[in-house]
Amino acid sequence: MMLARKFQRSLINTKSNPIELRSWSVRRLIDIGPNVSAENAAMLLEEVKTRLALQLGRLNKWKDELEDGSLEKSTSTKTNTVIKACNTPVSVSIKEHSHRIEMAKSERIKCLKSLENLIQLHENTYMLPHEVLVGEGRAILDSFSAPNRHYVKDVFDQIETRHGNSVETLADTVIAARRVEKLTEALPNNRLLDSGLDLLNEDSIESFLHSRLLIQLLCEHYISLNKGKPTGAISLDADLLDVIEDAIQDANQICDANLGVSPEIIIQPINDDNKNFVARPLIKSWSHHALVELSKNAMKASVEKWQEQPSVSRDQLPPCVYIKVFRGEDHLSIQVIDHGIGLDDERKSKAFRFASSSAHKRWDRLEEQQSYCSVREPLGSLGVGLPISRMMLRVFGGDLDLRINDEKGGCTATMKILYDDSFVAEN
Repeated sequence: MMLARKFQRSLINTKSNPIELRSWSVRRLIDIGPNVSAENAAMLLEEVKTRLALQLGRLNKWKDELEDGSLEKSTSTKTNTVIKACNTPVSVSIKEHSHRIEMAKSERIKCLKSLENLIQLHENTYMLPHEVLVGEGRAILDSFSAPNRHYVKDVFDQIETRHGNSVETLADTVIAARRVEKLTEALPNNRLLDSGLDLLNEDSIESFLHSRLLIQLLCEHYISLNKGKPTGAISLDADLLDVIEDAIQDANQICDANLGVSPEIIIQPINDDNKNFVARPLIKSWSHHALVELSKNAMKASVEKWQEQPSVSRDQLPPCVYIKVFRGEDHLSIQVIDHGIGLDDERKSKAFRFASSSAHKRWDRLEEQQSYCSVREPLGSLGVGLPISRMMLRVFGGDLDLRINDEKGGCTATMKILYDDSFVAEN
């Protein structure tokens, strides 16, 4: 196993293998279909492989920074701890100093374990396209028969499926790194943080997640093309009201499972024909994700506001949530409006920060599996829903923002989808 992993790492070494990423727009994705050639399949495989290599390079950088940190060196013995604490003015006692160091070490172990899991995942999934593009596997593309096209589809399917929980794992990693920072930021001789952890850099985290979204989209695109969808993951004739209703149904189920009640959601198209509200182009999976996230947040806020009222005087059901749809000059806008508990300063500051949440307790998958016969999707607390939703919309020029409602209270979330299918995503 160790030899195999060393061999994989030598293949994925970005220093010895020059990296060149393609520029992607919605239009370029559409132009690949409807019938995927061996050349286009190879291009998509190569692109996914390259992006996985870059992701792996960043993960290894984060891991190296944590391993090279000097918590152990500055506290290698109890005597050293006492001497350093006595010689450097600090705001904590020697006992508290030692306690924080031990807790920081524990959090760093958690962080390193999560990073190691992500590294192994990226190494293994990198090898899937690599084995098709190199050596004997190349015959799959040279003779691009129906079974071979299906085999390539399975490669993309495996990459997409295996990375299903990678955002959760990265969130665990970032949370542990932030705890290390908080525990040690006021301590002397803390060269781990003095050198600066890239894992704590918000731009670095967002860049990693941005590339992950593109990897997942490329996989979804090929899978959809293989299933006979002429424009792959891009929908040109999707009825937006159907998309919204599907998202509302999912949000209702999540809210019911977690709170036992869900507010009614009323859709209000503003300036278009209700019967034929076509959005083009649209990445349905991303729009669905964002709409579910915004809807369940609005429903949760409404239920919490409703539960604050005395039971004898409150309405039978929580206040309604409203979704308004309208077209701007260069974008489509969808507003999700609630009259719930609203956003205080703490909630607003954490809304789009990855792995930050205002929830008192973080959702735990293992705990949920042990306590519930069918695992419920979390209503919140992971700190990934809104940040990922905004990243999805921003990839191709859209956006997502939150605004506090002044008159009736609550919040308005507005997602914007750009019409221009030639907008080029950043790399």
